Amino acid sequence: MKTKIIATYGPSLFHPGTLSRAMKYVDVFRINFSHAKEDDAEGYIADIRSASKKAGKEVAILADLPGPKMRFGKLPSAVTLRKGESVRLKFHSKDPEVIPLDYDISGYLREGSIIAVGDGYMSLRVNGVSGGFIECTATKPGPISSRKGINIINGNVSAAPPTPEDVRLARFSKKNGVDFMALSFVREPRDIDQFRRKVGDVYVVSKIERSEALKNIDGILDTSDAIMVARGDLAFDVPISSIPVAQLRLIGAARRHRKPVIVATQMLASMVSNPSPTRAEVNDIATAVLSGADCIMLSEESAVGKYPIESIRMLHDSATSAEAVARGSSDFKIADVGDSVAFAAAEIAENYNTASAFVPTQTGASAIKLSALRPHCDIIAMSSSDSVRRKLSLYWGVRSEAVGKYGTVDQMLALVKRSASRRRVGRYIVLSGTPNQKGTTNTLKYIN
Repeated sequence: MKTKIIATYGPSLFHPGTLSRAMKYVDVFRINFSHAKEDDAEGYIADIRSASKKAGKEVAILADLPGPKMRFGKLPSAVTLRKGESVRLKFHSKDPEVIPLDYDISGYLREGSIIAVGDGYMSLRVNGVSGGFIECTATKPGPISSRKGINIINGNVSAAPPTPEDVRLARFSKKNGVDFMALSFVREPRDIDQFRRKVGDVYVVSKIERSEALKNIDGILDTSDAIMVARGDLAFDVPISSIPVAQLRLIGAARRHRKPVIVATQMLASMVSNPSPTRAEVNDIATAVLSGADCIMLSEESAVGKYPIESIRMLHDSATSAEAVARGSSDFKIADVGDSVAFAAAEIAENYNTASAFVPTQTGASAIKLSALRPHCDIIAMSSSDSVRRKLSLYWGVRSEAVGKYGTVDQMLALVKRSASRRRVGRYIVLSGTPNQKGTTNTLKYIN
């Protein structure tokens, strides 16, 4: 399978045996810092790294930062509201008769605003705001639980990332060797620039969840390392009927910029509590794959669902089926010699039935160029750098292999030959740059 799988790490995967089974399919594990605390996350990172080492597979870790996310505060127990029932909300309320909020949203609301809970399974209509108290009526019945996320419809939300909590968690994640940082509620390139100024050199995945981000997507892609189509929160800011079109446009924009794109939210939502998916969910997976997504992601399905392995396997099988009829890239624009060499490699692989392309790389750049072309051959990225190999976990079709350092072309080709022999590959391509010179994709060799 060439499309990459991201699975959210949570209680359903905590058992070592379950985690080891997930390793067979998962390329990146996501830690959702909207729920995980630093002390917990340290253990999660250690567990994932240990399981990855035992499996002999390069698996990366994504830290999903909360952003200016609005949530309920800590509740003694869930509160279930009936339709038409009244309720009061307040920031950091200690009154047991009032639902606490951990973010002060009173200034964003007006009469008639709607507070949607979670992915919209229940909602509250705002009747008025006075003295910090928010008077509401349940328009959709359902439970309110601790730290559940909320979205405002018909309000005036102006909060932008990064928050102080984002910065703290990003620094923690960087210190602990996390590979990618997902920045929530990005609106414009300046949000990413500010994040980098405060955190330093990190790999930033910008989550597209706001209508402003759709308008500024080219600038966001220029500034980001990757994007995530976060369909859950995006559906509260644009009409839900337009989400499929937005997803297609975002994937296309990411492909033009040669940046990885992750499609997320409710890929297999029914499998949180059921062992089998709906036909619509399987079709949704295929649509993402056929549209050119690099990665597809599970959230609750793998973190807290009853069937985490079944969900991961279903994602894998559905994507594999779609890949069988997927086509290569038709919008690859050649900008330099490296692009020309990569394009020639893809053409040879296609026209001469070449199963594998070996890509010795110091930075990952050569493998990324070939990935952008979506060739049918396997892309084997060979690197001595742990961080480079894990970075490539986000890129379509790239599988990484650890190799020792080399100083000459002959040494490099000897490493490739040994790898090809182990894999029993007789016909293959070698795409590379000049040894010890970063960013030079200038050599193509066809071995028959």
